[in-house]
Amino acid sequence: MTHQEYLQLSSDLQELVKIIPLHWGTIQNDRTDSKMNMFQINSFAELENRIQDFADNDKNYFRRRWFLWKCAQCDEYIFCTNSNVSPNPNSRDQAYDIEFNGNPQLRFDVKGTVIPKIFRDNIDAIINDPNEMIHFFYEKQSRGVRDNIQNRLFIIHHSFRNPEREMYLRCHWDFKTDLYQEYSLKISETSNFIGYQNVKTGIIFIFENLDKSISHKFF
Repeated sequence: MTHQEYLQLSSDLQELVKIIPLHWGTIQNDRTDSKMNMFQINSFAELENRIQDFADNDKNYFRRRWFLWKCAQCDEYIFCTNSNVSPNPNSRDQAYDIEFNGNPQLRFDVKGTVIPKIFRDNIDAIINDPNEMIHFFYEKQSRGVRDNIQNRLFIIHHSFRNPEREMYLRCHWDFKTDLYQEYSLKISETSNFIGYQNVKTGIIFIFENLDKSISHKFF
């Protein structure tokens, strides 16, 4: 992605967030994914054209999935604006998205996500000790054809005003630019990562607070 392409896409996503479905329509699954190769579609207009004959639930599914994929591309691009971060040179390789410090031990798949509903009743505890949530992510979200067990950097978005506003948090690009720079400067092979099996897990929480301010926490 070029810088100009990033500027256009990030701006488009900030507009699209106003109309993207809040709910999937159906749970993420390989059967629905197989109906269309979403990863060859570069514009929302093209997506709408391709899904016009789909059932409403499938339309919502692909709208939301496409939007989140494009947000992930922006996240990866922002990370790679830092001099010590490089993208996977093979864009089709599912092993990792970005590498820190030229170190193969610091290769990560970047995953934008939210705090799952089952943990929101005790949210302070999960924020202070996210181990249980991370195990949940690996055990419940690593079963599809595109997923496996690998180093992951989770970008976790949560609004204390209304959890449904997490889609807006995903598009706070200026905030993320400074945040990812700070994280990239701090990360090293000796950083204290959460472990799962043989892999490293990094966490960046991004919060919208009750007073509408945006804050973060590294774990």
